[in-house]
Amino acid sequence: MELTATLSKIRKELFYGSSNYTKNQPDLFVPHHFRMLAPSQVDSFVETLKESIKEEEILLYFHLPFCFSECLFCNSFPLKADKQVQQNYLHHLLKEVELFSKHGIFDGKKAKCIYFGGGTPTSFLNSDIKLIIDKIRSSIDLSENCNITSEAHPLTLSSENRIEELANIGLNRISIGCQTFDQDVLIHCNRSNTEHQIQKIVKTAQESGLAINIDMMTGLPGQTIMSVRKDLEILKEIRPNAVEYIRHEIVNPLVVELYRTRPDLIVEDDILFEMVFITQEWMENLGYEQNGRFSNDKQWGYRYHWLKEMPIIAFGSRTRSYTKTICYDKHEDLSTYTRMISKGILPIGRYIPLSKRERMYRSLILGLQLRSGLDIKRFHDTYSEDPFVVFAPLLAKLNEYGCLKQDADSISLIKYGAYFVEDVCDFVTDEALKEESGDLVRAPHSGGNRYSGLMQNV
Repeated sequence: MELTATLSKIRKELFYGSSNYTKNQPDLFVPHHFRMLAPSQVDSFVETLKESIKEEEILLYFHLPFCFSECLFCNSFPLKADKQVQQNYLHHLLKEVELFSKHGIFDGKKAKCIYFGGGTPTSFLNSDIKLIIDKIRSSIDLSENCNITSEAHPLTLSSENRIEELANIGLNRISIGCQTFDQDVLIHCNRSNTEHQIQKIVKTAQESGLAINIDMMTGLPGQTIMSVRKDLEILKEIRPNAVEYIRHEIVNPLVVELYRTRPDLIVEDDILFEMVFITQEWMENLGYEQNGRFSNDKQWGYRYHWLKEMPIIAFGSRTRSYTKTICYDKHEDLSTYTRMISKGILPIGRYIPLSKRERMYRSLILGLQLRSGLDIKRFHDTYSEDPFVVFAPLLAKLNEYGCLKQDADSISLIKYGAYFVEDVCDFVTDEALKEESGDLVRAPHSGGNRYSGLMQNV
C-alpha cells in the first residue's frame, strides 16, 4: 500500500483517534440524553412515537439473541441456545408485535425491509421464523419487493433443504458470518468454517433464489496481511451477492483474556490500517457496496433505507429503534422484557428526544455513508439551515484530512474518506459531543485494536 499524503492524514488524524472505538453501521448516539420510562408512561410515549412517524414505509428489525457457542470476536453477548427459553421468547416476541399493532403503530404503514438479527436467528427452527413472518404479514402490509433478510451461522445451513425452506417461507436474502477462512485464526476465535462449506452454502442459496451476504473481519487474533489477501482470493471465487468487512473490536472478555496471555496475537494499528485499505479497495473494484458508498438498495436494502433515514421499529429485548425525532431502547433484561409484555405493556425502557441540532448531525452522519452524500436541498427543506454554515468547522477539518467532496448539491466522501467511513463518523460524533458539552469525552465501548488501551480498561 502506497501511503499517500491523504492516507497519512487520515491515519494520523482519524484512524488513530478511533482505534479505541470502532463501530459498524455508525449512527448518532448521545447516551447522556436518555430519559428513563416507567411502565405507566409507556402508553403516552407510544402516542408521541406514532406522531413522529410521518413516513408511509418503515423498517422492521427482529432480535433473536441466542447462539450455540460464544465466538471471541462477538460483542453482542447472546444467550445460550435453549429450546424452552427460545420458545418462551418467541411467544413474547409475537405478542409484542400484537401490542404494537393494537397501539396503531402500523396503521397506514408498509414494511419496506425486514431484518432478523442476533445472536443466530437460525438457532430457531424455520417454522419459528415463519411464525414471525406470518405475524408480520397479518399486522402490516409489505411494500412491493419487500426485502426480508436473516443472519445465519454457517453450521445451521449445512442442509440444502433448510436453505430452500428459508426461501419458501418468504426470505429473499441471508447473511452469514464467515469472518475469515484462515483456520488458525478461526481456532483462536472459537469458530470453524471452511472454504468448501461456505462455497456450498452460497451456491445452494443462489440456486434457491436467495441473495447472500458474507460478513468478514479484519484485525482478528493472529490475522496477517497475507491471510487477508488469501481470504479475498477465496471470496472472488465464491462470489456472493454482497460482502461486508468490519473491524474486530476488543469487547468480549474471552478475547481480553486471550490477549493478556498472547499479546503477540494483537494486530498492530498500522497493520489493521493496511487491512482496511486492502479490503475496501478490493470491494470497490469488484462492485461491492458498503457504508460510505451505497448507491442503491440492491445489495443492502435494509442498510440503504436506514441511511436514507427511514424509521426503524425494532422488536425483542435490547433493541434500539429510530424515527427522525426519537431514539428508544427496549429493556435488556429478558425477564423484564417478558414480564412487561405478559402484562400487556410494551417493554420500552428509555428514550431520547432528538433536538434539532442532534437531528442535523444524524442527517450528516447517515448522509455521508451514501455515495451521493448529504443532499443539500433536502437538508435545507427539512431544517431551514445551510449545512455549510451549520458544520463549517467540522467540514473544514474533514476537507483538510482529504475526506470530502463538496458542491452546491451535496457533501460526500471521496474515495479514501469512504474507505475509512467508520473513522469519519466517529469524528463527527465526537465533534457533536464537544460542541454540546465542551469537555464531554465519549467513553470507548471497546478496546479497539490497541493493547495499551486494553490494559488500561481491564
